[in-house]
Parts: sequence; structure tokens; C-alpha cells
Amino acid sequence: MGQDFFINLPSELTTNILSRLPLRSIALIKCVCKPWLNLLQSDNFAKSKIKTPPALVRLVPVTNSIRCTIFEFEDEDEADAESHALHFHPLRDFEIPHGNGNSESICRAQQTNGLLLVYSSSERRIHICNPITREYIELCCPEQYISLQFVSFGFGVGKITGQYKVVCFNEDAGSDSYHVYTLGTGTWRRVEPGAASGCTFCFHAYTVCNGNPHWTVYDSAQIFWICAFDLETECFSIFSAPAVDGLAGDGLAIDVKLNVLRDCLCLSYTLDDKVVIWLMKEYRVEESWTMEYQISIDFNFDYGFDISFDFWNLINIYPIKVFQNGDVLMFMEEKCLIYYSNKTRTIRHAGMLADGTTVDDIASAMIYTPSLFSLKNFAVERVISF
Repeated sequence: MGQDFFINLPSELTTNILSRLPLRSIALIKCVCKPWLNLLQSDNFAKSKIKTPPALVRLVPVTNSIRCTIFEFEDEDEADAESHALHFHPLRDFEIPHGNGNSESICRAQQTNGLLLVYSSSERRIHICNPITREYIELCCPEQYISLQFVSFGFGVGKITGQYKVVCFNEDAGSDSYHVYTLGTGTWRRVEPGAASGCTFCFHAYTVCNGNPHWTVYDSAQIFWICAFDLETECFSIFSAPAVDGLAGDGLAIDVKLNVLRDCLCLSYTLDDKVVIWLMKEYRVEESWTMEYQISIDFNFDYGFDISFDFWNLINIYPIKVFQNGDVLMFMEEKCLIYYSNKTRTIRHAGMLADGTTVDDIASAMIYTPSLFSLKNFAVERVISF
């Protein structure tokens, strides 16, 4: 039998080869041999630039848990232009225990470097999870948040220190209600609201950009802003949103979503019969806000569930991916995916994404960048495997 030279390759070269495999293959090769398992679980591999294309994560609250499903879908450079986002391949399906949660809770998620912050509207506990390594950490909010109805969270990683942090607050509880938790420390610390003082946060409109959490807010004069929390300085700051009718004043007419598309901050909303999408081409440069899309919506299209078009400006639609050819994948009414063809200017269904779900389920969906970073790197945290 000839010698197997592959096992004698330098670890750097082996890492380079394995990092080019599809995510499903990476999950399988852990079982090939112990050296590969150790390599895939090492910090060097976790920090390497994995070439696997982004996946899609869907979260649905069920009784006492949150069901999370990871899907692979064809990358725009490989898939046929007419089949984007239509061929989903379930990669991983699991549930995270979540106390007294129920199927009517609203489940939220944010991601940073492949780690998900997951929580629901019925709980004051949050989970930091890596679906690929099958690990999670459970955190409890500071005591003063337990009885509050609305609590907002942010999650990110500092570009300089590399520290992962969770920010938690409720502006109605006063200046003592802003706290930060650095993973690996085991404690919450109070921070000053600074520029966020007096602002009203839109809890459903948030995202992570440049590693830092962002929200949409209104100041005391009902002016619409973007609020950012710098994880290095632990300071809040605000900057301008695009000038759009209906974004200011007590008679707010539209429901705004905040997201990141093509590495740019993105604002989206429905207005009359269109989904409007803005991108901030240069971060924090007000003049760079550009209206990228005005997507017409077909009122006669069968979306699979009842929609009151009398309140069309409050319909919940937001983009989660823009493809290279200009097509857009959007999530609608916390229930299903719809797909917009930039070529034909038409919309079609892209599927419910999970077996056993119905139009009554309240879900969330987002693009997910896989990572093999182990939560065991946060030494003092209790890491649970599933």
C-alpha cells in the first residue's frame, strides 16, 4: 500500500484546502480522523477565511424553545439567474430551550462573525449560539429588566480588542437602564446613554454594521435618526437617516426596517404599492444615502395568507439579500420569503423554508455567515452543547 502523503501536509496547507469545502462537507469531515477534528476545532481554522458561501437561518418560537434551521442555498455566481434562492438545502435543525416561551412569541436574532444572539419577546434571557459547532451560552438580563415589557439588545465584536459584547437597555427605565456584557467576564456593567439619552428606540429596527449594533430612533423633536453603539468606546452616537416623508412626527405613516445589504446600512419600508430600499453607500456620510429600489407590489398576488391592504404602509417586508444581478430576496410578514426578479420586475414565492410550519407561525429569517469559532474560547462562560 502506498504512503498517504495527505496526512503529512503542513497544517497551514491542510487548513487552506479544507476551508474551501462546502459547509456540509466541513461538518462531515470532522468524523474522518482525529487530526482533522482537532484542526477544525482549532483557533487557527476558526480564524481562517472560510470560502463557504453564506447560508440562511430561520427561527420559529415553539413551546418552551426556539427552533432554528440553517439552510444552504446556491451562490449567485454558480446558480442560474432564474433560480436564485429557490433551491434550499437544510443543513442543521435544532431547538434552543427558552423557558416559558410559546409559539406566539416574536423571535429575534442578530449575528456577528457566525455567532447568533437569539431571544424572544416573552423572555428576559438571551442565548449566544454557534449552530455550526452546536454550542450555546445562556445569559440572564440584569434584574431591573425582568418586569419591563420592551427590552432591546445589540450584539457585536470590537474591531481592535476582538471582544464580543452584548448591550441591553430600555429607555423608559431611565439612565440606569443601559448595560453591557463582555463575553468571558460573567458580569453586566452599566454604561451612559450619552447621545441616546431622550431617544425613543424602534425595537424591531436594528442591525449590525462594521461590527457594531445599530437601531433607528426618534429624538424629543420626533426627528428620525440612526443610533450606533461603539463596542470599543462603549458610547452611543446618532447620525442622519435619509429625508423621507412619513419618517418624522407623531403621525408616523410607515414602518421602517434597518438592515445591511452589500455591506451598507439599509433602510426599507412599504409606501403605497411599493417596497422602497435605501443604501448608505459610505458609512455615516449623509449624502451617500441612495434610493436603490422601488419594487412594485402586486395586490392581486396570492401571498398564501390574508393581508389587509388598507394598512399597506405597515406591511412587514424587508430585504435580506441582494444578488449580483440585482434580484432581491425579502422576508414578508414574519412568515415567508418572496423573491423579486430585477429583470422581469415580478415577485414570486421563495418558500416557507421549514417543514411543519404554517402561516400562523411568527418567524424571523436572516442571511448567516458560518463560522467554526468555538464558544469555549469564552473561558468563564457555561457552554452547552446540543
